[in-house]
Amino acid sequence: MKNKERNINLLTDFGFKRFFGTEKYKNNLIHFLNAFLPSYIGTVDDIKYLSTEQLGQSEQNKRLIFDVLCASPKNDHIIIEMQKASQEFIKNRIIAYSARHISNSLDVGDRRYNFPTVLTIVLVDFEVPELRDSDRFVQHVMLKDDNNDIFSDKMSFLLIDLTKFAVQKSFAQLTDERQKWCYVIKNICWMNDDDIPRNEIVFRELYKNCKLSKLTDMEKQEYEKSVLEYEDVKDAMEYHHRLGKEEGREEGKEEGFNEGFDKGLKTGIGEGREKGRIEEKHLMVANMLKKGIPIPTIAEIAEMTEDEVRLCQAKE
Repeated sequence: MKNKERNINLLTDFGFKRFFGTEKYKNNLIHFLNAFLPSYIGTVDDIKYLSTEQLGQSEQNKRLIFDVLCASPKNDHIIIEMQKASQEFIKNRIIAYSARHISNSLDVGDRRYNFPTVLTIVLVDFEVPELRDSDRFVQHVMLKDDNNDIFSDKMSFLLIDLTKFAVQKSFAQLTDERQKWCYVIKNICWMNDDDIPRNEIVFRELYKNCKLSKLTDMEKQEYEKSVLEYEDVKDAMEYHHRLGKEEGREEGKEEGFNEGFDKGLKTGIGEGREKGRIEEKHLMVANMLKKGIPIPTIAEIAEMTEDEVRLCQAKE
C-alpha cells in the first residue's frame, strides 16, 4: 500500500463495493444517483440492493457478477460498474451485461416482455474516446431512430470519465454535484480534512468513514490485497500502453524501410509481428498470474476469455 494514501481508495474493488454496494452506506449511492439520474428516471428516495450474480441460461453462458445492482422504488434497475482497465470491446461488454440482466428479469412465458427499465452506469478510470476533445465527462446513450426520436427508454447507458478529475481543481471550486462525486471517487484517498467544506454533509461523512483507521485488522488485509490488485492492473495497462506506442514507432520505421519489398516479404514481417504480439500478451498474462491477479480481471485486461487465461496458466 502506498504510504501517501490517507484514506480508502474508492477505485479499488474493496472501496467501491463497500461504500456504494452495502446497506450500511447506501446513502452514498442514493446521493450519487440523484446527482446523475434525475433527468432520466427522476429523483431516487430509496434503493433496494439486488443480487449482483447473473447466471447464464445454460452451462455455456458464463456467470456475470456486477459491482453493484439496485432497484429504485419505481422498480428501475440500475447497474453500476467500475472499470479500471481499457478494453477493445468495452461497449459490447456493457450492452451484453445489460442484455443479460434484462433476459434474467423476464418471467417464463411472459409474452409481453414486461422487464424493468435498466440503466447501466459505468465509471471508467481511462479516457473515453468520444469525450477526449471536449469538456464533457458524461456520455449518455439511448436507443433512438434516424430522426433522433426515442425508440425505447427501457435500456440506456451512462459512461463517466473519471480521468478528467485528476486533482485539476480543489473540491471547494466545484459547483456541479456530478463533478463533486467524480472528484471524490477519484481523489478521496489523497484528500485532507480541510479539503471538503463543512456544509458538504454527505461528502464529509464519506470522508470520515473512508479513514483507514476505521478498518478492522481483517478488513485492512482485505483492503491491502485489493490495493495490490488495483496497482497491478494499472501497472499492466501502463506497460501495455507503452509497448503499443513503441511497437507503433517501430512498425512505422519498418514500413518505410520495407516500402520497396515485395508482398511476400511484407506478409512474413506481418506474421512475425503478430507472433510477437501474441508472445508479449502471454508474457503479460503470466506476470499477472504470478502476482495473483484474479483470472476474470486478467481476461478483461488481456482481452482474452477466462479459458484462454487458464490455458496460459496450465502452460506455466
